[in-house]
Amino acid sequence: MDLSEVLKSTLLIGPEISLIAAGIVLMVLDPITRGEVKKNLFWIALAGLAVGFILNLKRFGGDTSAFSGALSLDQFAAYFNVIFLLGAAVAVVFSKDYLTGFIHYTSEFYALILFSTSGMMILASATEFMSLFLGFEIMSISVYVMSAFNRSSPRSTEAGIKYLVLGGFSSAILLYGIALLYGASGSIYLSEIFKNFDVANPLFVAGSALVLVGFLFKIGAFPLHQWVPDVYEGAPMTATAFMSVGVKAAAFAILLRVIFEGFYQLQVSIMPVLWIVAIFTMIVGNIAAITQKSIKRMLAYSSIAHAGYALVGVVAAYGGKELGVGSVIYYLFAYTFMNLGAFGVLSYLSRDGHECETFEDIAGLWGKRPFLALALGVFMFSLAGIPPTIGFFAKYRVFLSAVQAGFYWLAVIGILSSVVSAYYYLRVLVYAYMKEETVAFPSFKIASSVALVVLSLGTLLLGVFPLDSWDLAIKAAGSVLMAFHGG
Repeated sequence: MDLSEVLKSTLLIGPEISLIAAGIVLMVLDPITRGEVKKNLFWIALAGLAVGFILNLKRFGGDTSAFSGALSLDQFAAYFNVIFLLGAAVAVVFSKDYLTGFIHYTSEFYALILFSTSGMMILASATEFMSLFLGFEIMSISVYVMSAFNRSSPRSTEAGIKYLVLGGFSSAILLYGIALLYGASGSIYLSEIFKNFDVANPLFVAGSALVLVGFLFKIGAFPLHQWVPDVYEGAPMTATAFMSVGVKAAAFAILLRVIFEGFYQLQVSIMPVLWIVAIFTMIVGNIAAITQKSIKRMLAYSSIAHAGYALVGVVAAYGGKELGVGSVIYYLFAYTFMNLGAFGVLSYLSRDGHECETFEDIAGLWGKRPFLALALGVFMFSLAGIPPTIGFFAKYRVFLSAVQAGFYWLAVIGILSSVVSAYYYLRVLVYAYMKEETVAFPSFKIASSVALVVLSLGTLLLGVFPLDSWDLAIKAAGSVLMAFHGG
């Protein structure tokens, strides 16, 4: 590439650059500011995310590429970028109130959210393995630090170390898989790997398997899910909220792109494996969630189950590509609203260095904080897939795509698993609405309240009027499929 092409490509990745620039500004200003100025630095993070969001909207108008095709700036990546940016913005807003009672070095936390989000956006756009691994590591290293951010908490330190060690193994496995694929194909571009793919070559098969293992780890799917509850429980509440939606969505984005742009010849072999993984992920996640006494840990196991629901859509894409891929994209979009909202209520109720984790911590919420109780009810109903919330429509689309693709038993198991999940979600509401208050609730928090209102309205209104956002998901699916052998 000559200099003019480099400059042109750099301008095309304006959304990612805006986040990195805002993160660097935060890191520079943090040590030289004091008092109220330091407390208001979170506006810089929100400004960077707002600029990134506006610039990202242009990508819905058409598909283009940057850096000699290393990044595909298509509608598929643009849709996922909306998920990442929304999750990051809400996490920043919740963190403004949450971190005040726990951690004083807040600007660094905002910067880590921005850096991690930029990595997610690169990952969702990557069409070759160097860019893929770069985005993967930018995202991962940032969330490792966020997990251990509360240095005064042994659990947070443990979560960070555990995530770092296990995540390092997954990165090594991914990198080894990439090396095998490069050795077998002579290229790191997904399109070239597809053209040269030979299912009889053991290097292709082994490399593909190792790459998929790395992705499944980040998704938190069975049997690579054991790290999820420990890391989610130990990490600061807003870090958990951000990781639970952003990292999972980014892993699914690159999984879909790699399967349909690089490993197409292996679909006959991959899909049965993912079929089994999806079933066990749903079952293990839901059964384990039932037995939990900590809401935070229960939501961690719940996130495993939701990864299983999304994997149902991935499997369904084998029979009906556009509907299957679209259902996965839409499910992750819906999951962003309801899961961020659930963790947001818990972060709102955390105070004086004590996180709202147990069921007793929300007992009597309806009597003292009815607004929070209503919001919590909306999010729990949506996670359970009860109409008229966005969670219901998202599950409906995923299971319908499985039925239309002929995976009837997969849809039946998914529906039954969803019914089981209603038990532990409604259990949360029993404590919030029917139990007596056992702890004092915190005072009114403006920023968090605004975020909860937005998430609650989004969960309800997008459930009642889901078609526009669903149409965008279908167009995004068509974008990634069209980029590869005409869909």
